[in-house]
Amino acid sequence: MALLINSSEELRKLTGNYYANNDFSKIEGDIELATEELAELVGSEVIELASKGDDTELLKKVQRPIAIMATLRLYRKNDLSHEDDGRKFKVSTDGTDKLPWEWQLDRDDAMHLEEYYRAVDSLIRYLNKKAPDGWKNSPIYIQSQQLIVRNGRELNRYFPTEGSERLYLMIVPFIREVQTRMVSRAYGDGWNDLLNKLDEETPAHYAAAMSVALLAMSIAMRRLPLRLFPVGVLQGYMAQNGMRSSQTPSLDDVARVASWLQGDGEKWMDEMKRARDGSKPDYSLLPENDPHNKFMRL
Repeated sequence: MALLINSSEELRKLTGNYYANNDFSKIEGDIELATEELAELVGSEVIELASKGDDTELLKKVQRPIAIMATLRLYRKNDLSHEDDGRKFKVSTDGTDKLPWEWQLDRDDAMHLEEYYRAVDSLIRYLNKKAPDGWKNSPIYIQSQQLIVRNGRELNRYFPTEGSERLYLMIVPFIREVQTRMVSRAYGDGWNDLLNKLDEETPAHYAAAMSVALLAMSIAMRRLPLRLFPVGVLQGYMAQNGMRSSQTPSLDDVARVASWLQGDGEKWMDEMKRARDGSKPDYSLLPENDPHNKFMRL
């Protein structure tokens, strides 16, 4: 796969923080790896289409996430120098520079990752808008068009994901699993008709999409590393359920959120069945009193 970035000057323009006089040969390997990883997400056809240079805007949108990820990995490796006699930590003696604390490095890494995620989101939104053949013929796009939730914008309607198209592509296998194994079977005959109603959103279609989105996110939180999710996705959902938005989610918090999502998804599956049959929902007029629960929430 050909390099889409060929000089330090290009990296400087794409990232805004890479020194143009750096030795480009030191980062070529990171550029190759970042290109391959992006191709795994959006398809090698898109990378090949961008490499032709016919669409300059597409080329720039493909280059930017590659440049951000490659420079981030280079920065991480340069925190220590790798010499013949081992790794060394160099300390400035002239007093002009101060070495960053570990928490500062972690925050800078997180900032670069968020920038990378936004750049990938921008690329996928452009592909969805322009719909070039290289994108429409890719396996991930073809698979997504067979689902009831077909892109990140639609997913954001049913679960707040900050409109992340990258996150949507990552959970497409889980959406397909939930749709095939659970929701379509629960709906029964007429599922294909429901799936193809793109011009109007009936109550049954909305309930089915809600169920698929919530159950897929529940599975994704259990199976995917947390670092792959945008920072605000988990924290935002936790804040809506009584936790502080600035609180870093723990593994117990993630398991709790995944359980909430599963329960909500199953409730929406019941609503889908009611909407399919044309029955009215049952409303509980009286609260369910629990003698062991002596607390109330205002």
